[in-house]
Amino acid sequence: MPRISTSLLIKAYRENSLLPLLLRECRSLTSARNELRWLRERALHDSQSASRLTKGSLFGWRTRLRSMCQRRSKGVPLQYILGDQPFGDLEIICRRGVLIPRSDTESFTVQAAKTVRQMALEHMHDNQAPQMEKPLRVLDLCTGTGCIALLLHTLLAPQFKDLMILGVDISDNALNLARTNLEYNLRQGLLSNDALTQVHFQRADVLNRGLGAGLTVKEALEQHFNGLGGKSEPHSALGLDLLISNPPYISTVDFRNGTTSRSVRRFEPELALVPPATSKSAILEGCNPEDIFYHHILTLSLQSVAKTTVLECGDIMQARRVVAMHKKMISHKSGYFDTQIWPSSERDLAENGFHHSDGARCVIITRRDNV
Repeated sequence: MPRISTSLLIKAYRENSLLPLLLRECRSLTSARNELRWLRERALHDSQSASRLTKGSLFGWRTRLRSMCQRRSKGVPLQYILGDQPFGDLEIICRRGVLIPRSDTESFTVQAAKTVRQMALEHMHDNQAPQMEKPLRVLDLCTGTGCIALLLHTLLAPQFKDLMILGVDISDNALNLARTNLEYNLRQGLLSNDALTQVHFQRADVLNRGLGAGLTVKEALEQHFNGLGGKSEPHSALGLDLLISNPPYISTVDFRNGTTSRSVRRFEPELALVPPATSKSAILEGCNPEDIFYHHILTLSLQSVAKTTVLECGDIMQARRVVAMHKKMISHKSGYFDTQIWPSSERDLAENGFHHSDGARCVIITRRDNV
């Protein structure tokens, strides 16, 4: 990482003595100013809340602000300091030990909802119906904070009367935070009350390693959706409407060689970023170590007859590998699939703030038959 110039540090200090602390992570004066504004707002808000509880005068916010800036200078992510992160119209609480939601993930979630609505409309006789009556089943794997599952509810609930969303993770910390975010956004009026019965979180291991994670994902699916549907049916007939995931996808090499930022390496959970040692089944399929979650998720997508599958990938090269992996898996299976890497068009790239060649992408797979 290049050193910050002395002239920039002097300029920052003359403007505000706290800005040089923030420059260590922000690297630009504009970003440092923005972060200082957000941190000041939070310090004032917290001090005001404390003064109301104690019926005293507002005090201590400057000391709190300096402490927050010092933590930020050591690489602590801004979201862990502020305590939350906007995600669509939601406010997602962030805590150390659980991956922070990214803006890319928000864009992919919005696109997933658009795809699901379009798929449903294609099978309707009356495209103007205010709510679609058929149950909509959604599975969010590696749910983390629950941000994807909760945002999908806000995006899909207005159109789908019978909505069932299951978020799955292996981390108890993540699941507890996901449930906290559900309750918090309900209290804030950012989620409809239906979310309390339509969104659920369950512990399970996507890789099925037998690590005492309780149910397998297949078992969680059968228990959750069959139980809600009031009938028993084989897993292969579940017919998920949407399978979505932002799984661990960073290679061990990229996590440690400086490609991944210092802040992410030091403070965000490696469990949510780097897949574990490659499983035997993935090795047999010739799968890269960083792609093993996609191997398992695509297998589950085919088994559950998912109508739409949306998978976040680290970059366009990984997205292409996922597309090739899916093509290989369906070579001897019935069914017709549309597969695309999104965003790819100039318009989608520009409207969603993506670089034309760098940065994350998602793979969207839609099943175009009635299997």
